[in-house]
Amino acid sequence: MARASAEGYPVYLDLRETPVLVVGGGAVAARKVRELARCGARITLVAPKVHSALARRKGLALKRRGFRTSDLRGARLVFAATDDPALNARLAKLARGRGLWCNVAAPPETGDLTLPAVVRRGRLSVAISTGGVSAAAAKALREELERRLDPGWGPFLALLEARRARIKRRVPDPAARRKLLQALGSPRWVRELRRRGCAETARRMDALIAKALEQRA
Repeated sequence: MARASAEGYPVYLDLRETPVLVVGGGAVAARKVRELARCGARITLVAPKVHSALARRKGLALKRRGFRTSDLRGARLVFAATDDPALNARLAKLARGRGLWCNVAAPPETGDLTLPAVVRRGRLSVAISTGGVSAAAAKALREELERRLDPGWGPFLALLEARRARIKRRVPDPAARRKLLQALGSPRWVRELRRRGCAETARRMDALIAKALEQRA
């Protein structure tokens, strides 16, 4: 039975080495496994038949059979991605009874979490949700953002990530460190990267860090 709708709470999960159960072997399950693997999850998939992309995937614990209640043991997160709505709903109910979060492909309202449409630029990810009202609308907005979001955000964040540890190590004062990181986190660097390229932008970022260290000395 569908539960009363509520506004979703947006959150990013660190799934590195987290045991995740996916039930279902079709294209929907393949998409979910691809994203879970990207996040470093430890995935077990249960399905009598599997999509070719799943059969080829390395690092996947594959059980070619129907779902058993014992499959939930040890899981932290569950994905019900079969083409049987009744089985998906049963999975969600069983998972909920064990205190596990469950995403349901269909009917989605029987699950505890929905997955947003995502636009990625390297370490940057923008998640889009319509609260389950329309997957088509979320997809359309994602495609619009993909056209508009500057691809320079990916390399910019890579440059910034490479410098964060140095800043934290060499600028112990919290206020000075925050000020420097705010300056380096400005979107102007994305425009700099587009105009001047990665190497010159990196040089200018390093010059700003050097100047801050000189002032501190």
